[in-house]
Amino acid sequence: MATNDGDSMICPGTNDGLSEDLLGGTSFKKAKIALEESFGTKDDDKVDGDNNLQNDKIDAYIEELGEVNYYTCMALIFLNPAQEFETFRGRAKIFLLPAFQLWVPFGMCWYFLVQKNMFVENGFGCNHDNYIFRFTGFVTFMYSGWQIIDGCDDASSRFFLQRAVAHWSLTGTSYALKEVFMFYMCYISQTLCSLLLLIVTYIIYTTESDTPLDLLMNCVAVNFVLDIDAEWMNDRRQGKSQVAATFLYKRWRDACVDPDTAPMVHEGVKKMPFLRRNASKIIETEIWVLDWVVTVGTYVCVVGWTFCPAKY
Repeated sequence: MATNDGDSMICPGTNDGLSEDLLGGTSFKKAKIALEESFGTKDDDKVDGDNNLQNDKIDAYIEELGEVNYYTCMALIFLNPAQEFETFRGRAKIFLLPAFQLWVPFGMCWYFLVQKNMFVENGFGCNHDNYIFRFTGFVTFMYSGWQIIDGCDDASSRFFLQRAVAHWSLTGTSYALKEVFMFYMCYISQTLCSLLLLIVTYIIYTTESDTPLDLLMNCVAVNFVLDIDAEWMNDRRQGKSQVAATFLYKRWRDACVDPDTAPMVHEGVKKMPFLRRNASKIIETEIWVLDWVVTVGTYVCVVGWTFCPAKY
């Protein structure tokens, strides 16, 4: 970590420790200094006897990142021009993953709520009032809800989203805005998946479960969908993600000295200062709101399903 003005600590690639006038600022020089304080410089790159890159700042950044899921892996590989998906299955999963986690749950919601007119035909609550059935449903629904809440917390996409937004706030470059968009899509995909699976679980528990065993089986059947993006990762893909993450780190670090990106920063710092100044606050607020929507929605669904009288 480097210090800013001797008192505050800067977290690499985020706005932590940066003075407010740097966010959305119009000074190329100040942006350059801020990036150097946050990321270091090219001089920090050392090569050991085995011709391997050694950089303590990059090592700490990769360690903080941890493991990524398939959404974040896709975004990283798309952003790194030196990498690509090597197999047909790898490319096919780009379409299959959102289809499985987003379009299938959405289709199920549409089928039951609109085509089957669930609330008119079945009502808002479960038609079974047996206490064993309701207790089993409460326990399994709560377990499923906690899985959904945990699944919504995609640390890897937030890690890059926060840093991409911070870089755009400082530099205003178009490539940084592309990074923001891609990592935002990774984040919002997980959040939408969590909300859709919460609704699907409520629907299945209300209309498609007749015994406690049905509740248990349906709980397990729905929960696995949240984990697909992690299950499709392996050591090789984690390694490719780390290589792409290192590429991003260096592009952020060298933005004001690289001859290909420095002119973009010169132009970028003059654009949209108000939006750039407030971009991080907007993203953090949205993340906070959506986290609460998923959490509160989960407990409302669990309590509502458990205690709603059968006659409703």
